[in-house]
Amino acid sequence: MGAAELLVLALLGGVLALDGTSVGQFMVSRPLVACTLAGWVAGSPALGALVGVVMEALHVAVLPVGAARYPEGAPAGVAAAAVFARGGGSEALLLGVVLFALAWEWVGSFSVHHLRNLNVRLAAADGAPLAPGTLERRHLAALALDFARGALVTGAGLLLLEALAARMPMEFPVGWGGLAAGLAAAAAVASSIRLFGKHRLAWFAAGAAAGTVFLLAR
Repeated sequence: MGAAELLVLALLGGVLALDGTSVGQFMVSRPLVACTLAGWVAGSPALGALVGVVMEALHVAVLPVGAARYPEGAPAGVAAAAVFARGGGSEALLLGVVLFALAWEWVGSFSVHHLRNLNVRLAAADGAPLAPGTLERRHLAALALDFARGALVTGAGLLLLEALAARMPMEFPVGWGGLAAGLAAAAAVASSIRLFGKHRLAWFAAGAAAGTVFLLAR
């Protein structure tokens, strides 16, 4: 990946990170939109959208509200979609980038948590009242830090995932591609039915078992 493309994708990740909670919340940071945009930058919006569909299914029940800790989908999704779009779009690579994104989302969550703590110190000012101009500057500083954080998480994810993708198998053994896709679909269903309570793991197990039996029977 060239330096210019890496920079554009990192900046895209920074903008999408702002949309998550800090600015606008226009929903362009949702994985489906974020991954499609990243795929477009990388040369294949269709392949980017494919990653976005999978990631969006896994994020149906994620609500970035209040002080909740949640997986941050946009920077990780940008990295996953860009690498997948550049890598040709095999089943094995799709599974690999999605698994990486699911883990990298929590790196983003960790960085959000620490940025919030920093924002508290920026706003507190030792308990003294702030002049309007000072408050505005600190607000803009917090936004700039969030943008930089999102760009850094995206850029680091891109570099790491691209290095890992070079060592991933491009194809599964016969039958394993379908099995992996079935398990991924079961995981997506398990995530989306969190609203139904504590039995979601049972639903996931049932879906995974049914998919495995079906695929092996073929």
